[in-house]
Amino acid sequence: MPTEEEYSGHSNLELDAQSHRFTEWLYQEVSAGLKGDVLEIGSGIGTYSEKIIRDKSRVSRVMLTDIAPSYIEALTKRYSFTINNNVSVSKLDLNRKEDYEKIGYEKFDSILGLNVLEHVENDEFALQQLYRMLKEDGTMVLLVPCHKFLYNILDKKAGHFRRYTKRELEHKVSKTRFTIQRIFYFNMLGIVGWYLNGGLAKNPQINSTAYRLFDSLVPLSEHAEKLIGRRLGLSIICYLRKEQQKRTFSQ
Repeated sequence: MPTEEEYSGHSNLELDAQSHRFTEWLYQEVSAGLKGDVLEIGSGIGTYSEKIIRDKSRVSRVMLTDIAPSYIEALTKRYSFTINNNVSVSKLDLNRKEDYEKIGYEKFDSILGLNVLEHVENDEFALQQLYRMLKEDGTMVLLVPCHKFLYNILDKKAGHFRRYTKRELEHKVSKTRFTIQRIFYFNMLGIVGWYLNGGLAKNPQINSTAYRLFDSLVPLSEHAEKLIGRRLGLSIICYLRKEQQKRTFSQ
């Protein structure tokens, strides 16, 4: 796997961390699915980890995970004051069964994965394993990039294997025992910037000036999406539930 210096994903994470309006908007869209003990996959530099810990760690356990040793080290240092209390950090390669087994199955009430599944070559295997990590009635919330026509150099340099369609994501979920509770588009305005920057301009990195402008327009974007509905977006948000298994009793 490339280091953070070798691909654009790290600089994108840093831009995201500086975009306070956008990150708070996205967090509000996914936080309803977070309950009980929480597992965050692909925690990166901890932009959303900070919000989860802020809201959940006083009453629940929170585990942060990533595949990159440098991010694991940085997360451990950043949250050292809470480590071994209600917050823990662990390596999780979503294509390695050994990593799932080391953390343990049926341990979490909720799982959050933001812009993670597209980085996983065998995403169907990851979905199956993440299902097993949840307790019964547990919830997983995913955000993934969507629309095949938008795949460009920005995706390639960030290490994305794919962009999803709703139908594709629903089909892959159907191969697990997850039930889809909600699935909707998110961030309509982001389509314009992604297409202009990576599609037309062939820029391998997100333009920081344009991103700051985009962040300033978040209140307008949020209002527009509430007004016209979630008909289009740069990403898809999906709420999944692990239904309680029916038990039969013999007399």
